[in-house]
Amino acid sequence: MAMKKYFKTLAIALGLATVAVTPAAAYTECTAKIASAFYSQEGYVWINLAINGATGGAIVVDKADLNREAYLSILLTARAQDKSVIFRLAKDNGACTATNYDLTGIWIP
Repeated sequence: MAMKKYFKTLAIALGLATVAVTPAAAYTECTAKIASAFYSQEGYVWINLAINGATGGAIVVDKADLNREAYLSILLTARAQDKSVIFRLAKDNGACTATNYDLTGIWIP
């Protein structure tokens, strides 16, 4: 019986240790309005951002991105309603005023 309790305690301790060393999700979120967007015949989407009223920074969606059409739809809706959009980039501490190629999501708050 004592051995069973020992293994149970060991399993719990190992589980907690695993959770403790798991890295936090790293990403950057940029809140901006759409200054302009370009959809090319090659299939990519180039989005120029307006951050705090100043144009600067861009998001590029590759033609291979399966979410490309959904992103374009959200962008057009946000632009038509003059709404800000939150762009989530894969890298941590990314610069919203740079040209970014690592878009992982878009939402209208």
